[in-house]
Amino acid sequence: MSMMITLLALAIILTVAAIIYSTRFRTSPEKILLRTPASLRKISSDEKQAVVRYLSRTPGQTRPFLSLINRHNASKDPVLTLQSNRVYSVNHPITRYGLSTESPQQHRYYLDTLEIHLPPLWEQFITAENSIELIPAGNILLVTALNGHHLTSYDREVSELPARRAAPASSPASIRKEKSSNIELLHIRKETPEEHQLSRPDGTAEALIICLAMLILFLSQLVPAGLMLWLALPALLMIAGSVWFIYRPARLSDFQEIHCMKGIPKRWGLFGESNQEQSNISLGVIDLQYPEYWKPYIHHDLGKITEIDINASKQVVRQGRFLSLHDEIREFPLVRWRKNAILALGSILTLIMMISWVPTGTPFKLSMAWLQGTQRIEVTSLKQLSSMKLQVGDLLNVKGQGMCSVPGTYQGSRMYGYMPFDCSAIYWNNATPLPLPQSETIDETLALLETIRRQLHPGSADSLKINPQLALAIEKSGMILLDDFSDIVTQTNQLCAQPMDCTRLKNALVNLENARDWDALVTKAKSGQLNGINVLLRPVSASTLENLVNSAAATFFTSETRKAIETLNSPPPGGYLLISDQGHQFVRQPQPDVPLFNLDAPEQWDELQRISAMLLHTPFSASGIITALTVDANGTTHVSLHEAPGNGVLWRYLLTSLFLIALVVCLVVNCVLLLRGIRKDHLRSLAIQQYYDKCFNPTLGNSGDSRSLF
Repeated sequence: MSMMITLLALAIILTVAAIIYSTRFRTSPEKILLRTPASLRKISSDEKQAVVRYLSRTPGQTRPFLSLINRHNASKDPVLTLQSNRVYSVNHPITRYGLSTESPQQHRYYLDTLEIHLPPLWEQFITAENSIELIPAGNILLVTALNGHHLTSYDREVSELPARRAAPASSPASIRKEKSSNIELLHIRKETPEEHQLSRPDGTAEALIICLAMLILFLSQLVPAGLMLWLALPALLMIAGSVWFIYRPARLSDFQEIHCMKGIPKRWGLFGESNQEQSNISLGVIDLQYPEYWKPYIHHDLGKITEIDINASKQVVRQGRFLSLHDEIREFPLVRWRKNAILALGSILTLIMMISWVPTGTPFKLSMAWLQGTQRIEVTSLKQLSSMKLQVGDLLNVKGQGMCSVPGTYQGSRMYGYMPFDCSAIYWNNATPLPLPQSETIDETLALLETIRRQLHPGSADSLKINPQLALAIEKSGMILLDDFSDIVTQTNQLCAQPMDCTRLKNALVNLENARDWDALVTKAKSGQLNGINVLLRPVSASTLENLVNSAAATFFTSETRKAIETLNSPPPGGYLLISDQGHQFVRQPQPDVPLFNLDAPEQWDELQRISAMLLHTPFSASGIITALTVDANGTTHVSLHEAPGNGVLWRYLLTSLFLIALVVCLVVNCVLLLRGIRKDHLRSLAIQQYYDKCFNPTLGNSGDSRSLF
């Protein structure tokens, strides 16, 4: 079982590692390239050396280096990565976006929507259809070969550059140029911290990793102690790493480039197969992507020369006078609550599994006790114990003479070997031990049973109170003689004093004497009219009478036994009640073979007296860690004890308790943040909409509220 749990935990860890790798270390340009028809091969050593030489001479690259590109890195500078050993071969046109600027970055090259880095000297070799080889280089693809020109010979081409410049110009290169060149690149900047908040991940992936770590920590509670640490440490590292990625400060390399351009945005109508007209807005050949809540306002700038800022993903971060993500976040702070929802859900699921499969009560109680005290106390007298100040966490060892408790209610999960006594709880005080159970009703019941037994089952004919010859004749006839019927009536009347007691027995006795009713029969018995009257019974009638008497007697035996148990449940006040949390017995007395209530009614009373004589004042020995101290209304101090575990078990209990507390705190905090986040996000959306409505429709509010964001 432990091996299966371990394998499951390892599988979970490997899955999490694969998710982290796929989300953080795979470059997005390579993913897009895989969707296009392309062949793949390994890069050769000569090609790799040529790439290194080229990158070392590329402006902005001081030296080639190995970099692990994560999802936050938006740099368009080519760098070597772990994925740069793959070469993709494609046949595809190249589109050049020419922007009016004096900066060196005046041209960008694309394969459809995928940006590539083209060595500067190779632009003249572009044709309508191009044979291209590319390698992943960070967030861009580096062209290593173009139409028969390879990067391995690039240095030679650079050395021949003066001669080529002197040579007569040939036919212009076949480049798909952007035909509406009404675009001016004003400058390139880094996104602001406010804008970066939108491009920064919201922590959903990290929250999922934390939930998986919670699952691994839960599994660590089920495995043996030797494997617990090997599961707990990776889970804690996963949580620490995820928290770091959520709250780490942004690095300079994390900020994307923002292209600030000027041009005329236009709306283009597209018709799909469903004949539904769609529209997109473009700046030249650049398709612009807008936030959804901007769409009611962007038409104000269509067909006009407008300043537009876009990031590398063609998402508009600023347009015109009013639309700006920077000032949105500055005026209306961004609220993200999805990670709180995931963490709250993960916490409650893990908490349910912990409560269902792991005994959390004992570890929590014992951990608190262990943290509160470590005093060792050994006592053998009540006076000695009373003089000491007990505290939760003390290790108590007690020996003495006490009384096993009689619970008012019995727990179904606990075994009671000395029923009705519970010897896992011992009363220890100076009071006189309780007397053995006694009952006048039981004495009367025994008297009735004795007279019935004597008359129905005489030892010999001579024992009857009649003529011996007559007794012998009755015995030979098979009949049974009641020689003292008056005594039976008198004993029954004493036992069944209430009118509703022993109804069937009373009716049977009335019928045997042919009396008017029971009261008349009792009057005759008390007046002596029944003296000397004998009743002759058939065996069947005698058996019936005996069964009626036994049934009535069993009722009184059961009732009086339970009354006696209730009396034993009221011990003298004061003193101590030592309780075992685990139900361990504090006495060494022999346990009954048959539980009390499984015996016949008359035997229950005898067994109760026997076991009471043994357990009302019995030697006991109790030891364990004090987990709780309370005083009831009678002044009795209740001391809960738990068997003292080893240090390894205590540390495990402590870690379980800390994990349980952490789950509860995580659940409460994330539920509060989730509810607040949903509310604030809703209010933020309404506030942004109202703000833009006032900006573009000044009549809706004061003109002073309509201000420029820049």
